[in-house]
Amino acid sequence: MLDLMTFKTLTTLLCLGSFTTLAHADESRFEKATTDRRTVKSFDESASLTVRLEYLDRSKILRIDKGEDKAPEVWLGKRRLPTDILWLRPTMINSFCLTIDGKKIHVPERFWNDITGLHLEKMIVNKKTSSDNDKIELWRYSTQQCAGPVITRSANKGTVLISWKRPEE
Repeated sequence: MLDLMTFKTLTTLLCLGSFTTLAHADESRFEKATTDRRTVKSFDESASLTVRLEYLDRSKILRIDKGEDKAPEVWLGKRRLPTDILWLRPTMINSFCLTIDGKKIHVPERFWNDITGLHLEKMIVNKKTSSDNDKIELWRYSTQQCAGPVITRSANKGTVLISWKRPEE
């Protein structure tokens, strides 16, 4: 019969071994890669968002200082850019398409065309998903591990929430 100390030690080792195995299983099952376009769907797949990022060449961005007490102007050719492009990742959203229940929802450009510093990654699935648990794991990985937006529907389907963390957050 095992004493209490041996039992605790074996249980701890077993748990650590299980967590290590699960961590390696996730790594082999999914991978991620940087992309400039991605479509994300809500868990119930009733809403989707397709976004495209524009990667700007930092060497072509012109900064014009307006004085000590004023924010600088930032330009790319004839296009004025937000000043936060100077210290964030030089990216901007250049297309944003929201679809809910199969209907395209027009979101005016003023709500998304000046957002900078975002990053997109796509998910590569190495093994076929077949069960509902596989699909849940796939959705969790795509929303928690891959950089990009997450779209969520409310329980009564009346509201859509879009969230997107910047890499520095």
